[in-house]
Amino acid sequence: MQYRHSILTLALLGMALCVGAVQAQDRQTISGTVTSADDAAPLPGANVSVPGTTAGTATNAQGQYSLQVPTDADSLRFSFVGFRAQTVPIAGRTTIDVALAPAAQQIDELVVIGYGEQQERDVTGTVTKVNEAELNRSESVSPDRLISGKVAGVQISSSDGAPGSQSFIRIRGATSVNADNQPLFVIDGVPVSNETNQAGRNPLNFLNPNDIANVTVLKDASAAAIYGARGANGVILIETKSGGGEDGRVSYNGSLSAGTVADRTDILGAQQFRQVVRQEAPTQMGLLGSAQTDWQDQAFRTAVGQEHNISFGRSYDDSNLRLSLGYLDQEGAIETSSTRRINGSVKYNQQFFDDQLSVTANLKGTQTRNSFEPGVVGNAISFAPTQPVRDVRSPYGGFFEWSSTIAEKNPVGQYILSENNGEEFRSLGNVETEYQVPYVDGLSARLNLGYDVTTGERELFQPTNLKQQADADDPGLVQRYTFSRVTSLVDAYLSYDRRFEEISSQIEFTGGYSYQETNEEYPEFDITGLTTNIFEQNNAAAGTTQTANITEIPSRLISGFGRLNYTFMDRYLLTLTVRRDGSSKFGPANRWGTFPSAALAWRVHQESFMEEVPYLSSLKLRGSWGVTGNQEIGDFLYEPIYVQGAGILRAQFGNEFVSTVRPGAADRTVKWEETTQYNVGLDYGLLDDRITGAIEYYRKDTDDLLFSVPAPGGGNLSNEVLTNIGSMRNQGFEFSVDAQVVNTTDFTYSAQLNASTNSNELLQLNRGGAETSILTGDISGGGSGLSPQIQVLEEGEPVNSFYTYVHKRDSNGDPIWRDVDGNGTIEATDVYVDQDGDGSINEDDRVITGNPQPDWILGHTSRFTYSGFDLSFTVRAHLGQQVYNNVASANGHFQNVTGGVPSNMHESVLDTGFDSAQIFSDYFVEDGDFVRLDNVSLGYTINEIPGVNQLRVYGRVSNALILTGYSGSDPEVGGPGSTNPGIDNNIYPRTRTFTAGVNVQL
Repeated sequence: MQYRHSILTLALLGMALCVGAVQAQDRQTISGTVTSADDAAPLPGANVSVPGTTAGTATNAQGQYSLQVPTDADSLRFSFVGFRAQTVPIAGRTTIDVALAPAAQQIDELVVIGYGEQQERDVTGTVTKVNEAELNRSESVSPDRLISGKVAGVQISSSDGAPGSQSFIRIRGATSVNADNQPLFVIDGVPVSNETNQAGRNPLNFLNPNDIANVTVLKDASAAAIYGARGANGVILIETKSGGGEDGRVSYNGSLSAGTVADRTDILGAQQFRQVVRQEAPTQMGLLGSAQTDWQDQAFRTAVGQEHNISFGRSYDDSNLRLSLGYLDQEGAIETSSTRRINGSVKYNQQFFDDQLSVTANLKGTQTRNSFEPGVVGNAISFAPTQPVRDVRSPYGGFFEWSSTIAEKNPVGQYILSENNGEEFRSLGNVETEYQVPYVDGLSARLNLGYDVTTGERELFQPTNLKQQADADDPGLVQRYTFSRVTSLVDAYLSYDRRFEEISSQIEFTGGYSYQETNEEYPEFDITGLTTNIFEQNNAAAGTTQTANITEIPSRLISGFGRLNYTFMDRYLLTLTVRRDGSSKFGPANRWGTFPSAALAWRVHQESFMEEVPYLSSLKLRGSWGVTGNQEIGDFLYEPIYVQGAGILRAQFGNEFVSTVRPGAADRTVKWEETTQYNVGLDYGLLDDRITGAIEYYRKDTDDLLFSVPAPGGGNLSNEVLTNIGSMRNQGFEFSVDAQVVNTTDFTYSAQLNASTNSNELLQLNRGGAETSILTGDISGGGSGLSPQIQVLEEGEPVNSFYTYVHKRDSNGDPIWRDVDGNGTIEATDVYVDQDGDGSINEDDRVITGNPQPDWILGHTSRFTYSGFDLSFTVRAHLGQQVYNNVASANGHFQNVTGGVPSNMHESVLDTGFDSAQIFSDYFVEDGDFVRLDNVSLGYTINEIPGVNQLRVYGRVSNALILTGYSGSDPEVGGPGSTNPGIDNNIYPRTRTFTAGVNVQL
């Protein structure tokens, strides 16, 4: 017993000594800086703690911290909202700098969902948020490419390589044929139009990408139905940056760039051209010159750019402020084309009455000046390479030109003699107030007053000695198009959010009213028959013919909406949404539409039976259904609008010719397109969310498709009329994964991968007759005045499928071009497959031979950090798509030198031997698969410069590499509003751009 007592006494004494030692032990001070691993920006307010203790602190405005820790502590834990937490060994150090990698999905992160916010863990729809650290950083003028390759199911491609060109954006495929397929953009709570104006290239170019804090994509109907008539194509919500830092923070970002055309069109050089003319058209040899001119060299240049952005941000006890100013000057790769932008923004938030009232004001203003290329790409490809640029005897400004009126024009003369400029002013802003209603817990009232004003002018001057003007009846042209577009917005809604513990429920309800009105005005005039070129675009009084008109377009959208979010036991979630819209774009009988949705979600990982799966940190199953609409068509198409007839349509009364006035085509029954979407999704997180991702299946059925069809004879004084013609389906899968692969003190590596597949099918065409298909997709090469069509709308096939003859091939797979039947001439029956066996080749022998829409879209981003270095790159891939090479089909034949003046040819003619244009041959429908290395960025950050909080220098390559089997210059073709996607026809070439820049934070 005494022995046991002694042991107990010694144990208690030892414990007391240990406790005393802990209480008396020395502490050490550890300090350092916490930054973003993506761009090395400091993270103010990041948490720094000692695991297993209560010791902790937060970083200051510069991301710096200092913490007293026990000497026996072996690690520190660093965390920040939107970033991966990191535990770092102390290992005897007193200075520990940490770079936190951004997280694609942070469980408790707030996401904007339209008329409110929600924790990401509570979202029942398909919503993806891309934080600032994850956005693409490139030389793009527009912000719409910031998320290219970042979100599964979202296809984003620049329409061409012009500076600030509009992007081709599809969320889960195209839902319409003629109506706009671009998603709705909402910037700080203000919906903006996708319509371009005469002075600009992209309606989003007014927004500086450096001002953007995050981008959220609403993909399924449950998420997008709150926007009703405008949600069928998905919704992209953009939030701009707010002020921060108690002491104020000044940031400067500047860069210089240089870009060259990444790939040129393969055409004949001067020597090859002479040989072909000598062989195929020896009688034309006398028309050849002695020059060796590379017209693409003459038209293209190194595109130099510069960009400077400065901002100031500060937070106070009850307010915060951010000011920014930016300047961009970006040349285009084609001579004389460019974009210049000056922009400023203010964002201010003020809290009143102990945070009971919040007022946020956003104001953005931009001036953009664009110089447009005069369509020289086609002429640079086809103009004879044996002719000189200049001819001192030429009456066309000293530039060599053919005398023929239908021959190609000298591309250098085009861009030097003509002027084509636009200037645009745009301001977007809103004031949003939120008031917490007293005496009713959880009830708040919001009012959002917004505006969007755009004004500008486009000026075109073509002198009398420009070739196409010299050939005109009234040589010389001045066009001046001015415009204004004013949109006002009122959103008023109530939100109620309260938890009821007694029934283990959380209820959040939002209901409100929205009114948006737009007034557009387009005054314009044309002057022809100039008597002098001295005044250039100011030549209004020096013309023999003047025409002027003013177009005014009012439109209005009035809506009521409601949304209910219900959570039971913190793991069963329900969302119900409804919106009713009234749009002036439709007639009284079809003006109003109702768009409901419903969604369910189940947090499976919170069930007790999941406790035995330790590696699974989160698992949520989602399902949704909803209906959205599309109203993006022209105004007043339900009524015949009277327009003035062309000059050749004047009626003669005696000796006087009187202009006619005629009604346009109209369908009084035209109504909404409606898209019904079903979605099933699974969100997952593994290993304490070190690996996160989602799996989705969706189906979208669009009814009452809007399309311009040939008008019945005698029914309308127009060739086409917009009407509802049928239905279409898109369905597919989406996969995404985000992994923190390596996370150590000195080295981090994070990777993101997303993949999506989409199948598009036209289900039904309601033509009211026997026809089951409609031709689309205009191409060139059909001869003067003709617009052949190479695509088709056909039931059971993808929209805009390629529709061609099947070319017979030899044993090597090459197209046949010879007299097969031996009758002395090469006929269509010799080279094309007779599908119906009637012995002739006609329209009935054309078949579906390709699809411009990719089967798979892939995106990957990798980020590495090591000490002060950071490296990132983004890769995109499209698989299973076809491209029609209209450049080759229109120029790949010997008729370019045998008929008329000799024109250059595409190199494919040397392989095919085509004597004439074979524009309907499937030989020109090519595999359009590609893998593109989009952005590669390398930077180094310095944090130890007196008076400077942080300095980062970086280099970047955009459009660094492309792997493709396509023979043209680039397989990504077809603009945002294009009716001929997948057709490569002399697009503005894309550049490979190298950038050097510096970011300084004070």
